[in-house]
Amino acid sequence: CSHPCQELKMKAACSQGFLRLCVLSCCFLLLPAFTCAADKMAFSPSHLGVLATVQSRRKSHPKQRNPNSNAFLNKQTEDQSLQFMWSLYRKAANVDGRPKQRKLFGSNTVRLIRASVTGKRFYSSPNDLLYTYTVQYELENLPLSKLNRASFIHLRSPVPSYPLFLCEARVSSSSSSSSQRTNNTDVVILGPQSMWTESDATSHMSLLRGSLFVLYVQYKCWESGSVHSVARHRTRKRQFPPQNHLRAPALLLFLEEEGPSMAWAKYTKATPHTGSRSRRSKEIGSIGSDIPNYKRPKNGVGKNQCKLHSYRVTFRDLGWDHWIIAPPMYNPRYCMGDCPRILHYGYNSPNHAIVQTVISELGVADIPLPSCVPYKYKPISVLMMEKNGSIVYKEYEDMIAESCTCR
Repeated sequence: CSHPCQELKMKAACSQGFLRLCVLSCCFLLLPAFTCAADKMAFSPSHLGVLATVQSRRKSHPKQRNPNSNAFLNKQTEDQSLQFMWSLYRKAANVDGRPKQRKLFGSNTVRLIRASVTGKRFYSSPNDLLYTYTVQYELENLPLSKLNRASFIHLRSPVPSYPLFLCEARVSSSSSSSSQRTNNTDVVILGPQSMWTESDATSHMSLLRGSLFVLYVQYKCWESGSVHSVARHRTRKRQFPPQNHLRAPALLLFLEEEGPSMAWAKYTKATPHTGSRSRRSKEIGSIGSDIPNYKRPKNGVGKNQCKLHSYRVTFRDLGWDHWIIAPPMYNPRYCMGDCPRILHYGYNSPNHAIVQTVISELGVADIPLPSCVPYKYKPISVLMMEKNGSIVYKEYEDMIAESCTCR
């Protein structure tokens, strides 16, 4: 009996081994299919949830670039007025927009007004070239009562002319050529390598009647190094520069403007700047020394105390890069944190803030603690383009927080 039983056990063991072998073989055969399906599921957006949705949206909706973001860079090479104001800005402000010197030009605003040419003539002679312009400037809505001084900016075309020409510029309020010859105070020289030169226009501004300013400009040019010898020019053919190698002069106004400029006012709300606020800010609280137990520490120094924080933002992020030329980035900084129980002298808090803290702590009234706000500010210089084509340099007060207070 034992022998047949052993044979049955051996047959059962062989059957089980064969069954296991079949199962393992099937697993090996199905493994590539499961792996491929798992790979597809791992990279399928439907199995990645929110992350996949965000990524797919980014691909289908790429970030829109402002078409005007590089407009000023493109214009700079061909717009001499813009190049001039760029050089003026770099002279007055750092890269981050902080003025190198307060009111370097004697005023907080410099406006470049482009000329409208109503008449132009071009003459040539064996010795020189003669240009005459009749120009006008629209000065409507400008605070001319705040004008400190004015200048003409005589501009050469960015397209080089060969040979190089030296030019003499005269500006007159009369079209009479005789008056231009006698008015030598307005004569300036534009060198052959110079792209612009400046002449005083303050005396002409006194003749302004109404908002339209009309002037007459004459340019007399000759080849650089020439001695005006007729015999020299007979030996070779004259080469004239393009008729547009000189531009009509721009008018530069140095103004002491109050409040925001015309462009800035459209995007921001003006905050009235009063002298009383600055006087109050200098009053350091002194009542704390007379309040019993005020200076006794209670809970120590908090971790989230009122202090200054940095925050950089680009004007492109604000959607202002189509009218603000410089600076490209702005760090206004801000104040955040809890005002301490003891407002020491470093906070420059007024007496009102000290009393408000005591009232809030004692629970006499349901009033909040003083707020953490900026205390001192510094200005920023901005170069901007207005809708009428004017280019404006302006120093704005109270634009960068320098310290914090509790009030």
